[in-house]
Amino acid sequence: FDVTPATPVLGAYLSGLNLAEVTEAAAEELRAALWRYGVLFLRDQHLTPEQLTAAGYLFGPQLEEHTFGKTMADEGHPEVLVIEQMQSDRAKTTTDIWHHDVTARQNPNLVSVLQASEVPFGADTMWTSAAAAFEWLPDALKVLFLSLDVEHDTAYMALRHDFAPADKLADLVALGESAIHPAVIRHPFNDRLCLFVGNGYTKRIHGYSAEQGEHLIKLAIEQAKIPEIQVRFQWQPGDIAIWDNLGTLHYGVTGDLRNQKRLLHRVAAWSPDIRPSLDRQAAIDAVMTP
Repeated sequence: FDVTPATPVLGAYLSGLNLAEVTEAAAEELRAALWRYGVLFLRDQHLTPEQLTAAGYLFGPQLEEHTFGKTMADEGHPEVLVIEQMQSDRAKTTTDIWHHDVTARQNPNLVSVLQASEVPFGADTMWTSAAAAFEWLPDALKVLFLSLDVEHDTAYMALRHDFAPADKLADLVALGESAIHPAVIRHPFNDRLCLFVGNGYTKRIHGYSAEQGEHLIKLAIEQAKIPEIQVRFQWQPGDIAIWDNLGTLHYGVTGDLRNQKRLLHRVAAWSPDIRPSLDRQAAIDAVMTP
């Protein structure tokens, strides 16, 4: 297949590849392209739920079953998340913030595969490079973030952003889905250092007061908003985006949907053997070495 970079920093368009018929050799090249470009765009795929699920397994041994989102479980596909929004009632969406997915888990998703069914004009999706976000920090702030751990919590996310229905909130609290990850992680597949702080599941900076921690969290989120490290994708029905959930953050642009429907389906691969990690002292030494 052919690869055309979307920006100098992040993203690439693939052509000549049918995700429903991927050989092992092509799958190896696909993974290599993903670790290099962060997010890949494929037009006109129109995968069935079974094919979408198979595409997810190209990137990990397990597929996520979402904690609180709507899925296709009734149709026999609990791993297929339904992302749906109608603007007529000003419905909230869990996507219009810069975030990594499900970071409150000890083993967050590695890769997401998202397919559009109905996406009105303007309801795009944006990604930003977590590696570039770290690299663009001055050295003093690199050392600071390399020294931090961040607490992530699903129930806190639902309360903070008013995402979960009231009748499900108690269930989310009972899950106790929380984790502590380094604020900067070493990517398991491309070895880049990535700023791993988003405006989703992030609860607080571990060991810091709320007042101190909020300043640091805001600083990290603002770093993700730099336009030069972002890419924006305009959807058409049947299009697919595949992204590295550790190396990028994403933002679903709601647009002015009026009475139009926004409908996408997503699967996400993860591994029980991979969790965000960092050799902290080695990373600090590398930054401090002239």
